[in-house]
Amino acid sequence: MRATSTNIAAAQAAAAGKTAPGSAGLRMRALGAALIALGSAGSPAAVADPAPPTMAAAAAPAADTAALAGAIGSRLAQPAVLRGRFEQTKQVAGFSRPLRSNGDFLVARDHGVLWHTREPFAGELRLTREAIVATQDGQTAFRLSADEEPTVRIINGLMFSLLNGEVDRLAEHFTVDGQAGDAGWELALKPRQPGLAKLLSGVDLQGDRHVRRIVLEEANGDRTEIVFSDQRDAPPTLTAEEAARFE
Repeated sequence: MRATSTNIAAAQAAAAGKTAPGSAGLRMRALGAALIALGSAGSPAAVADPAPPTMAAAAAPAADTAALAGAIGSRLAQPAVLRGRFEQTKQVAGFSRPLRSNGDFLVARDHGVLWHTREPFAGELRLTREAIVATQDGQTAFRLSADEEPTVRIINGLMFSLLNGEVDRLAEHFTVDGQAGDAGWELALKPRQPGLAKLLSGVDLQGDRHVRRIVLEEANGDRTEIVFSDQRDAPPTLTAEEAARFE
């Protein structure tokens, strides 16, 4: 049988004495995909991609979560459709060599998120209000229903809140700390929900008018870093091919 990224992760997990990733690994990828939706909140102007921001030393933490959410929300763009590329580095606890992958993503306000891995193995993750679906070689590898999985409901609710610019809704599921300054913003999140706490211990985000970098610290000691680039909102609506991928 041809090797897949899931097979490799499962083998490495087994070698480390862990359970194969299965739906838990899919939820972690889904959480990362949901968090990129944060790049769709704010005002609709488009800008060229700068480098991931470095916070200015003079930037002061916001007084409270609402103020911080407002400061970040005012900086974020709000295109109906956002496209871009990602590079992901996953450090598995107990292994010295990280796993690297890259691909592209599509965020559509009225549809959800498509996360298309190109290398080292092709696959796609689709998040909608109803479900999280992973496909590989045109076949469904996993499907998690929001009706059956409480964590899926949390992830999807979080994603669509962010798509609607409701940054303050993060506080329903995470304790929130961070700061916003002229150079950009950063957030440090710790899960409140027991279901999320079983998956990760914390999330760090950095951005400006879009999310530029996400670090997911998993509860099992693994660490995933995702860096986004080439983010663009043209054309402003889905192409026929893009719309078909959500069906």
